[in-house]
Amino acid sequence: MVFSACQDQIVNESTNGQAVYSTANKPTEVPPPVIKTISAPDSAISIAPPTPTSVSTDESPPTPTQPVSTIQSGERLAETSTVEVVKPAVPPTFTSPPEPEASPWDHYWFRRPVPDDTALWTDKAYPYGNTRGGLLRPHHGVEFNVPMGTDIYAAASGQIIFAGEDTETIVGPDPGFYGQVLVIQHDFTLEGQPVYSLYGHLSETLLGPGQEVESGELIALSGASGVADGPHLHFETRIGANSYQSTRNPLLWLYPFPERGVVAGNISWPDGQSAAEVPLALRRLDGESPFAATTTYAEASINSDDNWDENFAFDDVAAGYYLLIVGSGEDKTEKELWVYPMQTNYVEIQLGE
Repeated sequence: MVFSACQDQIVNESTNGQAVYSTANKPTEVPPPVIKTISAPDSAISIAPPTPTSVSTDESPPTPTQPVSTIQSGERLAETSTVEVVKPAVPPTFTSPPEPEASPWDHYWFRRPVPDDTALWTDKAYPYGNTRGGLLRPHHGVEFNVPMGTDIYAAASGQIIFAGEDTETIVGPDPGFYGQVLVIQHDFTLEGQPVYSLYGHLSETLLGPGQEVESGELIALSGASGVADGPHLHFETRIGANSYQSTRNPLLWLYPFPERGVVAGNISWPDGQSAAEVPLALRRLDGESPFAATTTYAEASINSDDNWDENFAFDDVAAGYYLLIVGSGEDKTEKELWVYPMQTNYVEIQLGE
């Protein structure tokens, strides 16, 4: 696995080989969408999952007409003997409540910026807001672990505003941090704020500033330029300004795979302060699912969505019933929740309650 090099120095899934991108809830390219301003509620949304219903078809076995005989080796049961048969336990079933409507705060408007036959999954080892246990600087984007020279596509339509080396024009924390880099300002806004996507550590940019691009258009080739440990694509979402300080979690912008959703939420301390770098895990209760783990965001320089106010996110979670585990060892807090496809499934936990 290639770790991001967005630091100082310190599963691919497809549908028959092709990723499926829905146009539902995605802004129309021409003309640009009208993004309604939604005032954040006084308190964060919390989807409280219902208690699963346990259904069992077990019936008590009939009482034997005669006591069960103790049979020694070589003996035969008498014709009048009876044997008690114990039925296997029936596992509980989980009935999902009606699927809620997607929140107006959802904005899954970006396609995956890499080819369908490559690493379409975002890297889980160094997600947005993560520091890998304090070893690296807080991550301002996500990574696609693709080989050197992989085609890179525009995540959505817009205009290229920067392409080339970032040694003189700084687009990251330091000069030369992203090496060959390309930035698109998209032709839609979020609540009146401009939206940008950044593609870093490229080996080559194929288009230049001022050029208009369509969603899925080839714009660059992946590489390992700048501060990078190996070839990959670093991808960022920026809101309001083309600035390293204006990033948001791309997991809330990249369209989920079919029948999958995003789990996001806020973990806080009893005083209401955000709980930073707390370990989290998701365990499915109603079926098989790969292990999923992350941490809450590091505090320094990491922004939440203006409406969701989240401090963690899991992407591409298969729809189903889950247990969210906060903390580790004996010091854990747990909460059950339903995950619905193609939308944000929000959960809020205050530790110490």
